[in-house]
Amino acid sequence: MQPLNFNIRLVGSVLLRYILVWIADALSVAATAALLPGIYFVQEISYWYLSPFIVALILGLLNASVRPVLLLFLLPITFVTLGLATLVLNAALFYLAHLIVATFVIESFFAAVAGVLVLTLVNTLLGNLLRLSDDYSFYATLMDRFSAMTRPKRVELHEHGVVILQIDGLSYGTLKRALRRGKMPFVTDLLKRRKYAIRSWFCGLPSQTSSVQAGVFYGDSFDIPGFRWYDKKAGRLVVSSSSSDMSAVDERYSSYPKPLLKNGTCINSLIHGGASKRILTLSTLGEKDIKQHRGELEDFAIFSLHPYLYTRTILYMVGDFFVDRFQAFKDLFRHGKQRIRRSIKFSLLRAIANAGFREGTTHFVMEDVVRGIPVMYANYVGYDMVAHYAGPNSTDALGTLTGIDRQVRKIYRTISRKAPKHFDLIIFSDHGQSESIPFRRLFGKRLPELIGEALQKRTVERFGHTAELGYFNTLLREVRRADQAYGSRSIRRSRRTLERLHERISEGQIEDKEEEGFVVCASGNLAHVYFTQVPGRLTTEYLMKHHANLLETLVMHRGIGFLVTKRENGEILVIGKKGMRRLKSGKVEGDDPLLPYMVGEGGADTIRALTELADFPNSGDLIVNGGFVEDGAVASFEKQVGTHGGLGGAQTEPFIIFPRHHRRKRDQMRNPADLHTFLHAILAPANTSTQPVEPPSERE
Repeated sequence: MQPLNFNIRLVGSVLLRYILVWIADALSVAATAALLPGIYFVQEISYWYLSPFIVALILGLLNASVRPVLLLFLLPITFVTLGLATLVLNAALFYLAHLIVATFVIESFFAAVAGVLVLTLVNTLLGNLLRLSDDYSFYATLMDRFSAMTRPKRVELHEHGVVILQIDGLSYGTLKRALRRGKMPFVTDLLKRRKYAIRSWFCGLPSQTSSVQAGVFYGDSFDIPGFRWYDKKAGRLVVSSSSSDMSAVDERYSSYPKPLLKNGTCINSLIHGGASKRILTLSTLGEKDIKQHRGELEDFAIFSLHPYLYTRTILYMVGDFFVDRFQAFKDLFRHGKQRIRRSIKFSLLRAIANAGFREGTTHFVMEDVVRGIPVMYANYVGYDMVAHYAGPNSTDALGTLTGIDRQVRKIYRTISRKAPKHFDLIIFSDHGQSESIPFRRLFGKRLPELIGEALQKRTVERFGHTAELGYFNTLLREVRRADQAYGSRSIRRSRRTLERLHERISEGQIEDKEEEGFVVCASGNLAHVYFTQVPGRLTTEYLMKHHANLLETLVMHRGIGFLVTKRENGEILVIGKKGMRRLKSGKVEGDDPLLPYMVGEGGADTIRALTELADFPNSGDLIVNGGFVEDGAVASFEKQVGTHGGLGGAQTEPFIIFPRHHRRKRDQMRNPADLHTFLHAILAPANTSTQPVEPPSERE
């Protein structure tokens, strides 16, 4: 008979944390009663000061017994009302505690709603102050049990897993700066004490999310020439923030033999990469069959089990909104620094993406870690959004990284303590951002206006929806899909509310429908120019014959770094102010226009990436790259002070953090396809036993 392995120190530690959590809950209740006029304790009886502890205990019992049952009935409403039903349920249970405990008084249900918000805020502050995580709370245990119960059977076949976290838009250099400034203490600890390595890699062209995700997920990013481009055959704009356009990208790669996320989970992404479960994934929002999204409903239900998580997320969003408004106010007095005016619309979108999606994304990853899902990908977009408006190295942008660092810590702890098998944690960015100055701010006109003047014709600039609006669209489309499935009055009311908000946010989005022969599609400091009245790809010879004045105007402009055209014989020309390079033959005449933009040995990576971009069928008849203008900043064709899409600066130099024992597999990472190969090597069955899982008592 085996002796019972009883670690009394571990049991005592867990018991102590349970007691501390109970005390923190009691203090939160007491603070709520002290702060709100409609909530108080009756002090005329003896030992009334013990009432907060009794209320905290009653709340715990109600949340443990009544809450899970009610959530089963409220699940459809909870999902489509974006969790507002959870807030009402929390308030109802709080009010019920007042009916049970005679010494505890809540004067109205509205006071209970306010009380839940204050209670959650105080509880979060106390939890951070006392360093109490949710790991040992009853609610965390309950959520883990439900996650394990909903584990797909197929995951039992996998002995090894990978969690891939993307920090959108964070360059290697900016990450190193953030680490030196103490913005990401846990990532610093990973690199110093936990046997993780960091390196930069080259993301190729265009340096933007949809093309990089295609390369990482499928090993190929062919014919994605920018965040937005014009399909001359179809006569339409294609945008990476469009659900239907990204669905077409996934469909194009559906026959690829090795999608990275097969049997896995994709969270907060533009495309799904072969994942079985797709949460907040843009390319899947057009799917009307609600049964295909059962996993999302299950995860959202488990998220609702915890009485504080949803309300805490709402508070984080409100706080992030006011942080952005305060930062926007300070920008009014920061003379000499390049900033973009931040509207209330942007602050709202930032709050959703930087705080709401951040907290939800982490929770969904942790659930699937407990389930043992073989591969998970999750994207954190807050830094990228703020950096576009405040600058990639600004205090505002770097401040978002502290919140992301906390999410990495939570996921790492879940892997260490609760995962049913060994997981490798990979953290990477899809591209960087370069300091930039808007072209219009520098020269008083936008690039399309400059082209229109040279051609003496009106030029149409195509933007479509921005990336920020794309994230909001994921929420709206989820509600519309659920409205079709359930059709209840409350669901329809939620949909209409979001649609009205969507109309207000969408004001000012540029998407001209009429054409006069020319279209410009800008992605940061990269722009594709299309001559829509002439079919097919226009050659250098055609452009020189019919639009020589345009070429001369652009190439000699101070804000333009270089132009790219394709000759009749297939040769690709890079034209600068004082010279020209033939990409395929390697010949240079005069000064090499690519010299300031070279990456890799002898500039090989730059030359290869630019050659591939120019060969894409849907690339522009003329490709324009914004040049360096002031203090190392590039000229951006969008309204951004942090930009990416083309060449120049840190935008093509993202980072990757990985366990050091995988060094031998990394070799060179010169494009997203190389990263795809690297990650597949980690997932391969032959590598599952490279690192044993530490016993729970030794893990942090």
